[in-house]
Amino acid sequence: MVMLFILVAACSCGIATSGTIELPECPPPDYPEWGGYGPRQEYYVPGDVIHYYCDVDTYIGGNFYRRCEDTGDWTGDTPVCDPPSPFLGVNQTSTAEDEEDNSANLAVDNLRSTCISTKNGPGNSWMGILATPGQLIRVMIYLPKVEVAYEVLMIKKNGQEFSCGSKAGFVDNLNWEFHNCPEPHNTDVIGIRIRSQSSLPLQLCEVVAHTLTYPTCVDPHVKIEYGRLQLSRKTASLECYTGYSRGPATGLECVRTGVWNRKNLVCVEHFSWVSHSVLTFTRYCITRSLDGFFD
Repeated sequence: MVMLFILVAACSCGIATSGTIELPECPPPDYPEWGGYGPRQEYYVPGDVIHYYCDVDTYIGGNFYRRCEDTGDWTGDTPVCDPPSPFLGVNQTSTAEDEEDNSANLAVDNLRSTCISTKNGPGNSWMGILATPGQLIRVMIYLPKVEVAYEVLMIKKNGQEFSCGSKAGFVDNLNWEFHNCPEPHNTDVIGIRIRSQSSLPLQLCEVVAHTLTYPTCVDPHVKIEYGRLQLSRKTASLECYTGYSRGPATGLECVRTGVWNRKNLVCVEHFSWVSHSVLTFTRYCITRSLDGFFD
């Protein structure tokens, strides 16, 4: 897609000449599942910049922004938004309530207004076992306005525990705390433990883990006329512009790490088949009429 600019140049002899310069456009970009971008426009010109964002509780993996190049392409890869990894089960070593009223699940109920609280004493902890083991990228914790002192530990299949960081001090602003888990120890992780490092109760409102489970893929960079892709680390779903619909293939799948299954992705005009049918029927009617006329 290009933009046409008509230029008029006046020569010293008084003769005016005109010419056309074609400037390439960038189409609306691919975008991440559970996220989006801005500003939204029908087309972009070289130098335009877009910024990506992710929904609440998801975390962006990749570039926050991309720029329209004079080739008509976008720089870099389309980022992804990592959704929370589900927990198979959660527990606490000791609680402020009776054992039958264990409140460990309040940290994974998607409500920031409900929080867990252990008894007093260092060493008390909250633990969550992941539904699917994988590479633990980060742990997000939503804290109440209290004094905190804790360490985040990742639990590996072999039982070893490695730190993803710690926090100590008074929390005076309700917000997410991010703890990134370092390589190479963050592979084959089956769960996380948040352990108190003070005599005060451990209090947490929400705990979110982001893991990579294999296979994973990055932006396939597929150009689709009248369409674009919605990406995750495992799927690339075809989205067609208004007035167009998807062909037989609706997207791509990551079949092994770094490899997409290749399919012919096309967007077809909604009424192209209707127009063809109408034309065929019209020809049929004309033929019948002419046959009757010459009989």
